[in-house]
Amino acid sequence: MIYQNAKPEPAGPLFEKLDLKTFYTLELPKSYLYLTSDTALPQGSYGWNPTQASHLGQFRLITGDGDHMTTAYAAPKYLEEKLYEASRD
Repeated sequence: MIYQNAKPEPAGPLFEKLDLKTFYTLELPKSYLYLTSDTALPQGSYGWNPTQASHLGQFRLITGDGDHMTTAYAAPKYLEEKLYEASRD
């Protein structure tokens, strides 16, 4: 049911170049929520963690079970708790 209700997303935004100079100068605490069952990206040089997460500089790593698609539907309370954990300072 989850995948049947999912709306397709355009691929264009994945390839747009963003100017992130200002973002990287912000002195905000950063957290990265890594759901270990997420296989949307392969592990290794293009994987979520540590490769993609390392772009944040210093950050708090929060790990959990699940993936980026089904966890919001199947375990919303669990995801809420993980997001809360990531937002604490």
